[in-house]
Amino acid sequence: MAALWRWFRSSVPAAAAGFWSRVRNNKIGVWTLSLLNDYKEACKEIVVGARDHPGKAAFYCTLLTGACVCGYKNPCDKSFQATLLEASNQLLVLSPWVRNSRSDRHIQNLVTVKNQGRLRHQNLLLFSLVYAAPYDAKTSLYNAQCEYLKPQWSDFPGRVLDIGFFGKWWILSSKMRDWDINDEEFAYLPVELQTVTWQNLHSTENERLFELKFQPVILGEEDSQEGGGG
Repeated sequence: MAALWRWFRSSVPAAAAGFWSRVRNNKIGVWTLSLLNDYKEACKEIVVGARDHPGKAAFYCTLLTGACVCGYKNPCDKSFQATLLEASNQLLVLSPWVRNSRSDRHIQNLVTVKNQGRLRHQNLLLFSLVYAAPYDAKTSLYNAQCEYLKPQWSDFPGRVLDIGFFGKWWILSSKMRDWDINDEEFAYLPVELQTVTWQNLHSTENERLFELKFQPVILGEEDSQEGGGG
């Protein structure tokens, strides 16, 4: 029994050594070793280059880190849908006379495109695009299926609706700025009253009018006679 155990222990390393020798010498083993050596030399060159040119290495590291962060914060389709829903709800609670017309038109356009099934999202790794397709993906119209009638790439910039970058949808955020201020609400006023500057608010005339409203109204004899005659 002891002799059998010694023979087994001596045969296992020999068999293992023979197996790994065959693995290293076949085509896959040679290719794998060559690939590992290439990676080893490349890593060595990177370390030597970073030591010899630290400024260049820091620039590339910063660029790579920024690309990774942008890719991680790249907004998805669900993010745009949630942002659009939130913006729509914000405008919904306001009276049409108070809503910003620019914000309202943009949101109405996005909602219309979405309801028509033409809203598309494209992930480009570092940023995302939301654009309007000419037709719904499920439509069977000839114009939608014919390859020669598809829109040209030169028309694509005009169909872009939003750009998502670093966790934010920039066009939608820009359109929703001052969403609760209707610039057309005071369009009927004279031109000099449509815009109020800091000087207008702190002028002497404005202070005089402000104090005048707290003074009692004094009716003269002529005013009394006109009131009595009326």
